[in-house]
Amino acid sequence: MNKLKILAVDDEINLLYCIANVLREYDVVYETLPMTAVQLLEEQHFDIIITDYHMPKVNGIELLEEAEKYSKNKRYTAILCTAHGTTYLFKDQKEEGLFQFFLEKPFTTETLTKVVARAVTQLKENMCH
Repeated sequence: MNKLKILAVDDEINLLYCIANVLREYDVVYETLPMTAVQLLEEQHFDIIITDYHMPKVNGIELLEEAEKYSKNKRYTAILCTAHGTTYLFKDQKEEGLFQFFLEKPFTTETLTKVVARAVTQLKENMCH
């Protein structure tokens, strides 16, 4: 199997560098501009999408709504990054399946790798169905 492809979107470039470094076993594409990330989603398939919620112009939920439009039966797993203590705000979107995992900010590299490992497991399980 080829390396899983991950799209990481956050307006904090240093955080994206950290994510790419920690997840270097995967093919990580990162983007600071949500609208450019939407273009990437239109042009390419990503197995995992990691997106911050709070970004200028397009928030993480809107980005994931766009991802759904372009996925066309291609499966992916989404991780929404939110400020610590705000996950309850997105309960409905999680239940609707817009994303599968939360990553509360600030997060450690250990937490990042654990959440991504869970996302990879879910993605592989979904591929078998």
